[in-house]
Amino acid sequence: MVESTMGLKKIFCAESEANASESSGYNIPAASAEAWNDLGDVYQETCTLKDGDSTVTVHKSETSAKKLIQIEPGDTVGELSLMDPNLEQLARYFGGEIVTDATTSKKRWVKPRKLPYKEYCIKFLPEEGLMVVTRAARIVPTFSITYSSKGICLVPMKIEFMTPLEMDEDASNPTEIEVG
Repeated sequence: MVESTMGLKKIFCAESEANASESSGYNIPAASAEAWNDLGDVYQETCTLKDGDSTVTVHKSETSAKKLIQIEPGDTVGELSLMDPNLEQLARYFGGEIVTDATTSKKRWVKPRKLPYKEYCIKFLPEEGLMVVTRAARIVPTFSITYSSKGICLVPMKIEFMTPLEMDEDASNPTEIEVG
């Protein structure tokens, strides 16, 4: 039994797997190091998950005191900043290719003008407690570097949830396959 959920240990992402027979339309990929990636280092105190404002519609009768109220919840969004990303992470979230210079063996990535459209299954693994999972989400990164004596490269990200959140007591690393 989970008593409390606290801290953020890691965030994992894998490309979503469509499945028309699943009610959400997506499978959760199986645990494997090939399918799941570490999202990257999340800058401290930047990760939040929250619902947008709900829309309340009130329908009133003109001939009686009858009133019908409909509430449509806002979309769930995650926000965080990725700290000091490597070239592979930049290519994963922004698109583009990593090219290795044949002479120097140095790698180079060029940021494309248009973001690729990808859907990810995402698992938020806490230090302890309930894991938050979404079967399909869109990661929308923004590049931001502050060139100062105290600035570092941060990639603010908005994670737009396309399927409902699931809370899971099995807070385990999806890149590790349990041997039974």
